[in-house]
Amino acid sequence: MTFAECLKRYVDSRRGKVSAIKRLEEAAIPLHEGLGHLRIDQINQREWDRFAAARFKKKGGKLTQELVSPGTLRREFNVLRAALRRAWKDEFLVRPPEIEPPRDSAPRDRFLTKAEAKKLLDVCETPHVRTFMAIAIYTGARKGSILSLTWDRVNFQTGMIDFQEAGRALTAKRRAVVPMTTALRRELESAFKARRGDFVVQWHGKPVPNGLRWSFGKACERAGLDWKPTPHHLKHSLASWFAMDRIPIDQAADWLATDPVTLRRVYRKFDPSYLRTIADAFEL
Repeated sequence: MTFAECLKRYVDSRRGKVSAIKRLEEAAIPLHEGLGHLRIDQINQREWDRFAAARFKKKGGKLTQELVSPGTLRREFNVLRAALRRAWKDEFLVRPPEIEPPRDSAPRDRFLTKAEAKKLLDVCETPHVRTFMAIAIYTGARKGSILSLTWDRVNFQTGMIDFQEAGRALTAKRRAVVPMTTALRRELESAFKARRGDFVVQWHGKPVPNGLRWSFGKACERAGLDWKPTPHHLKHSLASWFAMDRIPIDQAADWLATDPVTLRRVYRKFDPSYLRTIADAFEL
């Protein structure tokens, strides 16, 4: 069996079982291009190292001289490992190869300030982009949760937003039920009056399925930001603000639908009081 066949079998086996199938398909493309010609028993540490060393970013359909991020490479490694383990369980391999995973990258430190977030919201020119931006900034919900949100899960009477879709399988990426802030309620009431369909973020009455990468980038340019955040930076920024405002970990975890262990490990450094008593008492 070639690795291309192995990869296709694995991706097909995950359809209907994972919500982020498109993300899985995207990770499989470079693996198919770089390793698909090999037999599955030829995949080893040497071949993976060769692939990783040549895994450059693309821009305008052309390769650049910049390597992909460690996070991207780790996602692709996880797909490769899962596909080979599937082949092993189905008895196409005697045993899966032992390949060392890429190193984790350090947690990102850069986040939007509250002033930058307000500027970003103010420059949104189209209603659906502004609605998306407001929900992301005030709730910290993931992009997929926001784009799939429907009006029946926005309760103006209780002031709550339920990001969990009925019938959706529960995954490690949890979805929260969070209260509207005063500012977000105003944004949603305005969007509700202008609605033309069931989805909260919509374009001409239809949902927006493929994200807002281009629109988000243009909004960042208009806001005059001196760096290039992504939609995920909005969640990261809210978690950072919560830490700086000394919001209890358990409450922040419930709001952001994130494991408290992750919040404590990544974001406690933003709490100005963290380790302060040690520093104040430490003298020679």
